[in-house]
Amino acid sequence: VNMGMLSKARIKNVDFYRKIPRDMSEGTIPGSVISMSAAAMIAVLLVSEINSYLQPIFSTKVVVDRSVDGELMRINFNVSFSALSCEFASVDVGDAMGLNRYNLTKTVFKRPIDHNFNPMGPIQWERGEAKGVEHADDEAHAMAVAAVSSHADAMVANPEDNHPEPVVTLDDKNFEQVKKDATVMLVNFYAPWCPWSRRLEPVWDATALEVHKRYPKHLANRVVIAKVDCTLHETVCRNNHIQGYPSIRIFTKGSDVVDHGRHHDHASYHGDRTVEAITKFAYTMLPEEVAHAGGANGEAAAAVAVVRPAVSETVKNVNGPGCSITGFVLVKKVPGHLWVTATSEAHSFHAESMNMSHFVHHFYFGQQLSPQRQRYLERFHAGEKAGDWHDKLAGDEFVSREINVTHEHYLQTVLTTIKPSGSPAGFNVYEYTQHSHSMRTASELPRAKFHFNPSPVQIAVTEERAKFYHFITTLMAIIGGVYSVMGIADGFVHNGINMIRKVELGKQG
Repeated sequence: VNMGMLSKARIKNVDFYRKIPRDMSEGTIPGSVISMSAAAMIAVLLVSEINSYLQPIFSTKVVVDRSVDGELMRINFNVSFSALSCEFASVDVGDAMGLNRYNLTKTVFKRPIDHNFNPMGPIQWERGEAKGVEHADDEAHAMAVAAVSSHADAMVANPEDNHPEPVVTLDDKNFEQVKKDATVMLVNFYAPWCPWSRRLEPVWDATALEVHKRYPKHLANRVVIAKVDCTLHETVCRNNHIQGYPSIRIFTKGSDVVDHGRHHDHASYHGDRTVEAITKFAYTMLPEEVAHAGGANGEAAAAVAVVRPAVSETVKNVNGPGCSITGFVLVKKVPGHLWVTATSEAHSFHAESMNMSHFVHHFYFGQQLSPQRQRYLERFHAGEKAGDWHDKLAGDEFVSREINVTHEHYLQTVLTTIKPSGSPAGFNVYEYTQHSHSMRTASELPRAKFHFNPSPVQIAVTEERAKFYHFITTLMAIIGGVYSVMGIADGFVHNGINMIRKVELGKQG
């Protein structure tokens, strides 16, 4: 018993927080006020510190642009001209190194519009808020499976009847020939092991039956629905730079590939994966009446209202006074320009009758930002001047109020690399400033000029968060500091009051 009491006594000797019996202490009104003030101050500081801990910290530094020699910059645009016909509209690109390209067509798409920017042509390139891809629900999926199965049974039971052609299976031997013969060809590059490919398969096969029913094999101009199994025909998929499955590529008379060194860009379908959506898209690429007007196979093909490469010899259709021009170009990272004007080798133009008024739907550099990356960029620019610096021209309209007016836009671009917290790698985004003006020209046709000047510096941004141990240390400092300071203040107040009382008692005595 004595040993136990002795051990407890020794343990009590190391108590940092010795207690004063309650009957030997007293509470005071000033002490209570100071205590409540201390509690309120601790609460406010704790809330502020927790909020600060949850907010990211952006560390920014400016470095020389790390782009390698020969790296290309992508310019994406969608501009509508209310009084420039698609028949003559031309996109030209040049740079300070003397490289000039005229009347680009491979990656530039045109759509006839009226004076109010309403589309009039058959090709629809709808652009709105980004949304997820809609897949066929269970009922639609079952209907697609039933349609394909019923068609297969009908072909076996009545092989002599005129059945719609099933989906065309492509391989290394027939791919190029089918692509060459088709006016429009939609190809599903798939892998049987992929669950999304398996879900799309009956939908794609049912779509082929619907489309081929409208565009039978005897037509000279037709839409072909095809597929390639990338596990069996790796060469075909590798040549088309397929990396994800299923990938739906759009081929017209020509190639969908834009080759620039080791980089490639392709025309891909990213719409809803339902029979209705894919069928509707195929019909807009080649209207039925145009396909039937082209005659039978072996006859001369008439003009078709599809996106065609420049080498096409078919006659262009002019469906409206204006033109909506959308697409992208790849340029070197040196000062340069992108011009939109009227060009023709067999026509002359009256400059004073040309109106280059235009509306910019989008004009940005690099890749389009995902919603998540857009939010990161907005957080980085929080508290700054409002505006989308990635797409500064979007939503602006420029009107020619005089004759023979050229519109010029000067864009200075800066590459910003943002590395989110916890991410192994960052992402690049081009931002730019914009200055525009219009002027009357006398020596050239009116045009819309977009001058770009890439900056030689790069902004590297790293998103960081406060260390947890630093957060805990700060919390302890807040609680201990406020407690100590308020304790000192309480001591001053208490001693001051006691001194005043003693003085008053001395006077009374």
